[in-house]
Amino acid sequence: MTDLFESEVTTTTTLDMRRLQRKQRRSTRRKWTLVATAVALVIFAMGANIAYNFAKTLAPTGSTEIADYEGAGQGVVQVVVNPGDSGADIATALFEAGVIASPQVFIVEASTNPDAASIVPGYYFMHKEMKASYALQSLLDPANRDLRTITVPEGLGVDAYYQRIADLTEYSLADVEAAAENTAAIGLPEEADGNIEGWLFPSTYEFNPGVTPTDVLSKMVQETIRQLDAAGVATEERERILTIASLVEKEAKLDVDRPMIAQVIYNRLDLDMKLEFDSTVKYVAPSEGVFTSDEDRATDSPYNTYFYKGLPPGPIAGPGAASIKAAVNPEESDNLFFVTVNLLTGETAYAKNFADHQKNVDILQEWVADNKAESSAEPSAAN
Repeated sequence: MTDLFESEVTTTTTLDMRRLQRKQRRSTRRKWTLVATAVALVIFAMGANIAYNFAKTLAPTGSTEIADYEGAGQGVVQVVVNPGDSGADIATALFEAGVIASPQVFIVEASTNPDAASIVPGYYFMHKEMKASYALQSLLDPANRDLRTITVPEGLGVDAYYQRIADLTEYSLADVEAAAENTAAIGLPEEADGNIEGWLFPSTYEFNPGVTPTDVLSKMVQETIRQLDAAGVATEERERILTIASLVEKEAKLDVDRPMIAQVIYNRLDLDMKLEFDSTVKYVAPSEGVFTSDEDRATDSPYNTYFYKGLPPGPIAGPGAASIKAAVNPEESDNLFFVTVNLLTGETAYAKNFADHQKNVDILQEWVADNKAESSAEPSAAN
């Protein structure tokens, strides 16, 4: 009986063991199937990558080079280089305008040329489809810049300057005058007391297309301030120095005479003498010829230095750097009079007293008679 039960127990255990073994074998097969699948995917991916790289090696060599054009280009296009633009900014602008084949080729070209750092902001005339090296050289050539240039000579009044600005900007004269009245916009300093005369520095200026009257006036005023600062003029003395410098500018014919005439002005002011300058008369009573008439000199105006003592209320013209320098650093002397005795050469004679001055005036009158100089009046004994 005992053997029978033992035999039955053994048989049941054996069956369970077999089932467990079969289950483990199935589990093991599934695990290895997953592993094999994963390995196959990895091998496939590696193979695809290898195939891609192999395909790249079969591609033409030129496709890996930076694109560039060959020639000097064709047609005309305008490119703008803005202040503060980096080399990459310039390259992008050239590429978008169709000048170069790729931004990278210009960056590479510019990085090997130290002159590239000297590219000036502005508007440039370029060709389309240019070789990068040619494009760079075009940007370095000032002749390719699209500029608006104005030259303002010394000794003119604001009306003459306004007309030149109108011609430059293609705005009307009325537009320029209106811009000048906005003293805050053009940066006219307080010491000018709203009077722009004398504050438009005579020089040559360059502007980009689209320049406005305010742009021009502002630049001219700022240049005047720079010149005064360079000459060491204190802020509170600016208007006075410009006024004296404007008188020097109108009266002097030669640079050598500027500091000497400036000293005559200071000497007369110190003695409370009238300046008696024809240039101040012509400022309020314009007339033809070199000289002024008795009627002109009788004009009642604070600018008429025959009529009133001291300096006029403000400048009478735009003084240049030489006249400003003379007003700041006059040539020391006791002279109280001067007169130009040769209107062609600009030769000027000086005197410490009226008697000697009258002799110099006689010399001028003789010169006028001999040369038949055109004038609407006789030389005065003033100055």
